[in-house]
Amino acid sequence: MVRKHGRNPDRLPSKAETERTREEVRVTTPSPDLVRVVDALHAMLAVAVSQGLEKLPAERELAEKLDVSRNMLRRALEVLEAEHAIVRSPGRGGGAFITAVTESPPVPPALFDAPSRKLARDLNAIKGIPQMLAEQGFEPTTRVLAEAVEPASAGIAAALGMEPGAPVISLLRLRLADGNPLSLERMFLDAERFPDLLSHSPIGSLYALLREEYGVTVATAEEQIELVEASRQVARLLGIKPWAPLLALRRVSRRDDGTPVEASIDLFRPELTRLVVRTVVGDH
Repeated sequence: MVRKHGRNPDRLPSKAETERTREEVRVTTPSPDLVRVVDALHAMLAVAVSQGLEKLPAERELAEKLDVSRNMLRRALEVLEAEHAIVRSPGRGGGAFITAVTESPPVPPALFDAPSRKLARDLNAIKGIPQMLAEQGFEPTTRVLAEAVEPASAGIAAALGMEPGAPVISLLRLRLADGNPLSLERMFLDAERFPDLLSHSPIGSLYALLREEYGVTVATAEEQIELVEASRQVARLLGIKPWAPLLALRRVSRRDDGTPVEASIDLFRPELTRLVVRTVVGDH
């Protein structure tokens, strides 16, 4: 008699087979919580497609919005990927890309709808960030992270009209809006022109401090704007991921006679900031 190889129906399943069966049941019969999260993601997908967006927000943001664990969110994203509603790509610049986005116009009219709540950074006005935040209904907070007198680098010296190595005041401040980190500001001033500046409170508006204590009024400011990547140290201070994009504003402010007052670099979180520019068109 020849015994055929195969599974004996009377044999008890192994531990591995039992776990595999449980996994199959878990996948084929989703929990009510998973169904709820999947439905919520479908709703978010519909809105995103109508706005012409290319991908869903980051996992951490999604988990916070839906009030679920990262593990539950990933299970729901697996369902959407199995439905071919999204394609997930790992690594920096990756995420959950929406497959139906090509059905929408590349520049949808929804982009001109009522803007989300962001700081409107007015490039036409010379104002401190706390004043801008307060005027727009935010609760401004400033944290002084570092303050020192140090030798001027070649670039800072050129911006301030000084000799390289001359003493400059260096001030590093973190700006918050409603308790959320908004921007990181590094400011430089001529230490000889503004003696004892660090003995005053640098938490509020520096321009107001210069005007009230030193009789110096900032009349003009030139700003250059570009995108940069957040270093690990900057990312930690702003509460974002390393190498995330930031708006970098390099500024040199001057008195009405053209004398430089301060040189600074502001790093803004772009998802919390909107740049506003007003242009007057003359006759041509």
